[in-house]
Amino acid sequence: MPVVDVYVWDLERLIGKELSIEEIEDSLPKVKCEIEEIEGELVSYEATHDRPDLYSAEGLSVALKGLLGIEKGLYHYRTRGVVGEGIIDGPGYRPYALFAAVYGVSLDDESIRQLMQLQEKVHLTYGRDRRKVSIGLYDMEKIVFPVKYVSADPREAKFVPLDFSEEMNLLEILDRHPKGIAYRHLVMGHEKFPLIVDGEGKIVSFPPIVNSEEFRVTEKTRNILIDVTATDLNAARRVMAIIVTAVSTRGGEVGFVKLEAPWGSEISPKIDPEEIEYDVSLNKRLLGLDIGLEETIGLLEKMRMEAKLKQGTLLTVKYPFYRADILHPVDIAEEVAMAYGYENIEPRVMRPLHPGRENGMEVFTRSVRETMIGLGFLEMNNYMMTNRALMFDKMKLKSDGMIEVSNPKHESYHALRTWIIPQLLSNLSFSKHAGYPQRIFESGDVVKLSKSREILEERHLAFVIANKKVTLTDGLAVLKALFDLYRIKYELVALSHPSFIQGRSAKIFVGGEEVGIIGEIHPEVLVNFELEVPVVAAEIDLGKIREIYIRSIR
Repeated sequence: MPVVDVYVWDLERLIGKELSIEEIEDSLPKVKCEIEEIEGELVSYEATHDRPDLYSAEGLSVALKGLLGIEKGLYHYRTRGVVGEGIIDGPGYRPYALFAAVYGVSLDDESIRQLMQLQEKVHLTYGRDRRKVSIGLYDMEKIVFPVKYVSADPREAKFVPLDFSEEMNLLEILDRHPKGIAYRHLVMGHEKFPLIVDGEGKIVSFPPIVNSEEFRVTEKTRNILIDVTATDLNAARRVMAIIVTAVSTRGGEVGFVKLEAPWGSEISPKIDPEEIEYDVSLNKRLLGLDIGLEETIGLLEKMRMEAKLKQGTLLTVKYPFYRADILHPVDIAEEVAMAYGYENIEPRVMRPLHPGRENGMEVFTRSVRETMIGLGFLEMNNYMMTNRALMFDKMKLKSDGMIEVSNPKHESYHALRTWIIPQLLSNLSFSKHAGYPQRIFESGDVVKLSKSREILEERHLAFVIANKKVTLTDGLAVLKALFDLYRIKYELVALSHPSFIQGRSAKIFVGGEEVGIIGEIHPEVLVNFELEVPVVAAEIDLGKIREIYIRSIR
């Protein structure tokens, strides 16, 4: 979680009230900020990853005004309507861009430092180090609307990047500018690079890399243009709301920009509050607090929300759009608890609803894992997220049903795995330098689609053995040792499977039910994984094995 530095005197001028150290120490935990250190006027605190609006003095001041009773309810923006137009026509690999303006701000060295701190902290966390979201702030004095987000030839586009005095093209920036070197991986490999230009064709920024020196924000800046570029539109909207709120606390009026984009027309920024329903009875059920409607409304107002009675015990709660952490009524209950004060909740002994115990499947899986380790295997832990090419293409299989993400952020992780052996083969391909033999296994979940399109989650065990002289016999010896330990009798039936050598693979049956497969990996599959030694692999449904084992001991 990011550590944020703010000065008490800066908070005081934003809040309009002198602050004691005791007030700071009492208030920050109520917005989930843990104080790291207070040294003189400088306060360092750790903010949670789900509250990026608190990554600077501006956002913190908005929250503290509510807790201290200076302002209640939603944060109120001063606005001046639509001030210009933005045209979005950027590269497909980073398709989204938003613009907004704030007029009449009052800046000094510390306020600029805070805005830059906010920008970088959001970049590193919510923005996934600029991969998902990046932010730019510019002095608007020389910028002419409409502003445009475009695709540019990296050799032809030239400007003076931030902190430099020499004009460079985009490729030169990636080679020579510190930010270009650090973030070049976000654009390299593409023919066109993203660029922001104004109505006169002046280059404002090369997102997500670096801004133009010409439009640097300084203490003399009064009007600020903000851009957010992203691979996720909703994330971009929330980040824009965070930045606009922060800048506007420095005395500015929000100017809206009308966007013409591939996804349609839009007015940016989006700062209208979101709504959620909250039943006051949850105070008792979740918090153990007997708090009525009026008190609940008052507590939510302290947390910079607005609540009104809908009917009975049900409230309609409005919360700031930048509060990306509000997803469920439980989150509203947490706000009530923080405003009430956890220290004010009287502890009492509660009778447990049921005795806690470890899930039986986890106990059985741990036993199997310990057995495999005892048999000389090294345990792997792969992601459940994978890709179709690994699950099917490399294994010589026709694509079958699998659960896929509708808008994946990375081509390597767009679906849930249907079996584990392909991932273990991938592990072997990355560990060829370690020498042989190699014996690795993994126990974990896979997800399949039934013929009726029902989602089935199964717990599997898979193991592979790689060595110059390994054969099916080596795999069968492991299989026998494992099943003998659980006193389970099994049978083998010849298997015809594209991933295995014909005549050197089998289905595993227990009590007439198929529970797994075992065999020697086909040479073409080995080539696909760049493996140069034979491999024996097996995969077993541990859920079925556990059921059979439980029946046998009963």
